Amino acid sequence: MSRITFRIPRPYKYFLFGVLTTSWVSGILFYYLNRWGEIEGLFGPEKHPAQFPLLMLHGAAAFLMILSFGALLTNHIPAAWKLGRSRYIGITLISLITFQMITAYLLYYVAWEEGRPILANVHAGVGFCIPFVLLTHIWIGIKNRRQ
Repeated sequence: MSRITFRIPRPYKYFLFGVLTTSWVSGILFYYLNRWGEIEGLFGPEKHPAQFPLLMLHGAAAFLMILSFGALLTNHIPAAWKLGRSRYIGITLISLITFQMITAYLLYYVAWEEGRPILANVHAGVGFCIPFVLLTHIWIGIKNRRQ
């Protein structure tokens, strides 16, 4: 695989988009099942059985996203910063991903009972927005490259 620079190599793009899609879809499905996916069990309402596998998949994909983010921080971002294009949307994207990592840590390790639902909702809301911010970042980059 070639080195990541301003232009991200195609195999890495496929890996990054695949991991992002897996994380996004599993996160949305988990959130939906956690909020509205109760099923009727032997002793009354209980959580949907798909929640735990979805959360494990989401965690694995998020872990791979963190690794990918590290590769982007050390290669793509410094190379792109020198060009001066897409900086503001890029900074927004970096901030959102960093926020997701911090809130995921808090949800997994720290989560206090009173604040957990609020933190989970904010984490889900920001996570839902990341692909759209990324697509905007890519679109602006393509538009600026043509000019």
